[in-house]
Amino acid sequence: MAEGLDVKGMEILGFLACRSTRGEGPPSLREVSAAAGFRSSRSAHVHLRKLEEGGYVEREPGRARSIKLTRRGWSAALSETPLLGRIAAGRGLEAVAVGDEAYSLVAELLISRSGNARYLLRVVGQSMLDAGIHEGDLLVVEEHESPPEGTVVVALLGEGEEATVKRLYREDGQIRLRPENREHEDIVVPADKVRVQGRVAYVIHPPRG
Repeated sequence: MAEGLDVKGMEILGFLACRSTRGEGPPSLREVSAAAGFRSSRSAHVHLRKLEEGGYVEREPGRARSIKLTRRGWSAALSETPLLGRIAAGRGLEAVAVGDEAYSLVAELLISRSGNARYLLRVVGQSMLDAGIHEGDLLVVEEHESPPEGTVVVALLGEGEEATVKRLYREDGQIRLRPENREHEDIVVPADKVRVQGRVAYVIHPPRG
């Protein structure tokens, strides 16, 4: 556990990270209190003050909904989930390979209601910019062999198993993998030359700089 943090502090950081990843705005003090299981908002206030003093969160004075994680807070909130590899938002990258880089993610994001396994991949390339997926982002990928049309998926192409992340469409025995960037072209290949690994469940934008 990170320096100066207790279990409740970690729960609050995890809650903030989950909200941010899902695109939700900063929570109220009451929401933080409920998420951490406190009986009163006063306890949440005390823990938030400790987190702020420790450099894990920051708040704007006078604003009720201004709690957000700092870079240190993100690092602490995420917990020992292995990063399995890198995925090309573009082309030319070999298939996902286990590396020695490790990242972490709030455990809740890796729990799938469907029971399918989830894992992390880091994005390389810019072909999915218009879908809000940037180079360096982390994808929470849920294993799924046959996701619906229009789903953003991780797919392996050809015998060399080149991996890419694109939007999936099926057309007369072929698979169209569509980028979300006008500078990139669709990839159209026979269906038997594509292996869909899973769908993108969440996109995480790690702090830059």
